[in-house]
Amino acid sequence: MKKTIFTCLAAAVLTLTFVPAGITSSPQKAYACSKGEYTTPEYDYSVASNVFSGAPIKVDNVYLDGKLYRMGTFVTDTIYKGGGVRTLLTPLDSDQCGATFELGHNYLVYANNSLDYPSANVFNIFEGDEAKERIEQLKNLDQVPVPTPGVHIETLYPGHNITLTLDGRTIPVTPAPVFFKDSLYVPMTFFRDVLGYVTIWNSDSGRYEIMLKSDWAGIFAKGDSTKSEFTGSASGIPEGTAPFEAGVTYSDVRVKVDGKLYAPEHLPFTYDGVVYVALRSTAEKLGLQVSWLPETYTAQLRDIRPIDEVQHPILVMKLSSNNAGEADLIIDKINNDQALYRIDRPLGFGEKAEQLTAPFTELIKETNSEENRKIRLFLHTNEREKEMMVTEALRDALLRDPDMRARASLVLSNDHYMWPTSDVFGLANIR
Repeated sequence: MKKTIFTCLAAAVLTLTFVPAGITSSPQKAYACSKGEYTTPEYDYSVASNVFSGAPIKVDNVYLDGKLYRMGTFVTDTIYKGGGVRTLLTPLDSDQCGATFELGHNYLVYANNSLDYPSANVFNIFEGDEAKERIEQLKNLDQVPVPTPGVHIETLYPGHNITLTLDGRTIPVTPAPVFFKDSLYVPMTFFRDVLGYVTIWNSDSGRYEIMLKSDWAGIFAKGDSTKSEFTGSASGIPEGTAPFEAGVTYSDVRVKVDGKLYAPEHLPFTYDGVVYVALRSTAEKLGLQVSWLPETYTAQLRDIRPIDEVQHPILVMKLSSNNAGEADLIIDKINNDQALYRIDRPLGFGEKAEQLTAPFTELIKETNSEENRKIRLFLHTNEREKEMMVTEALRDALLRDPDMRARASLVLSNDHYMWPTSDVFGLANIR
């Protein structure tokens, strides 16, 4: 099989931008924006990162990546998929498919992590009779499938030419990935050896399990962790891109994340002594975002989990240009409204970042009624950084009030700010 066929397979599963034939239904509502074809509850469930029902108790406007969004703070009553969701983002403009959160209303939400935070549009939020009908259909979707015992002959497609990256760095995959039933699979030990999660053999159930790193303390009471180690050669996977017939088994693998057993969209299987699991559906349950770059045959993983307070992350302010490709500016201090800053770029061995100075208002001045740079806040640790949402009130104060900029300067590059609730920075967090 040619490489282009693999590209189509992976793009379909990893990006999930298509709508498979046979699962669409007739449109029932008219909106100012356009979704295209209307999908079934089963399809919506399969592509969502979180599915829950709940009610908004507060609605705010926040900035993320310099863009304005409407944010609903929810009280969740039932979780159907993924973890609990506290805040949900949606476009502010109804022409961009933004939803309206009304206090006192209860919604069924199919959220995704396209913004690195749970988000949804008007087509993914339901209430009333439509929500009740979908909830009835959801009740059986979280059932763990019971695989048929024995060996099954399936067609596998070698993935030796696949590149995987995590937060921009290339990561090894041994044994090689495979494509199976339109999805990219990786060895289960990839999540342990590369991503730091725990894989064990559970003697009680007689199955392999994937468990979160935080469950490590209970591992030895649950089974022998050494049995999950890869000891075979996986020599049965041929080099190249040609498909091959393989004998696989399904009955000895299951996925458990944070103590909850999940029904994967694609069944894990064992082949040649190696346990394989679907990359995207497993990774997203662990708080990783997966996207596919067909031009380079690369699966990109990004860690979008919240940063924990115990890591003592520092607060970083960046000014990001509205011109594509222009580097961010990192603001270290603001004294008398003079910004001490450096350019955010990789440094060579032994190189120190050059410190520059300029009036803060000069760095963010407007051109044609548009700011040259947008203010963004990040929590930064030695391992990674995560962008925070910024309330509209804080962002406007930072743009217009020198006193607020001076107060913000006191908490930049240290961990003495007020810890943000749900990764939202407001006026109270830097005062």
